[in-house]
Amino acid sequence: MIDIDEFTRDCRPSIRGLVEHLGGEEAAVAFDADPRSAVGVLDDYVLRLPLAEFETEDWVGLHTDLTAFVTVVLLETYGGTCRIRPDDALPSGGELVIDVVGPGPDAEPRTISPISLVYEYLVPVPQRIPRLLEAVERAAGPAVR
Repeated sequence: MIDIDEFTRDCRPSIRGLVEHLGGEEAAVAFDADPRSAVGVLDDYVLRLPLAEFETEDWVGLHTDLTAFVTVVLLETYGGTCRIRPDDALPSGGELVIDVVGPGPDAEPRTISPISLVYEYLVPVPQRIPRLLEAVERAAGPAVR
């Protein structure tokens, strides 16, 4: 089973480090203020990857990085909460999901699977990261930040 605390604790430093490595300190500082600011840096990164040469572990790494990015956006920008949704069909017995509730009195709660969302917008490749962020925004509703 996924350790939610460990996963959420590691997402931000991992993505911040990637953003800093790819875009420098200025991009990392912008990420600190608003994780959505990393879209351009991550998009450029994905576009430059030698996707035709990727092996399974490369795809897993890219998927993991983008899932961490989506998770940070959902937690910090949308005030999301992580939990495991039981699913006996999965080898882990459950799926990491993030619950978000949009602002306002009539806000509807939404449950989003960052792993599924990334997969949907990563295939076929290469997909653009701005499209992934648009999908996050459609799934989560208006930002609360």
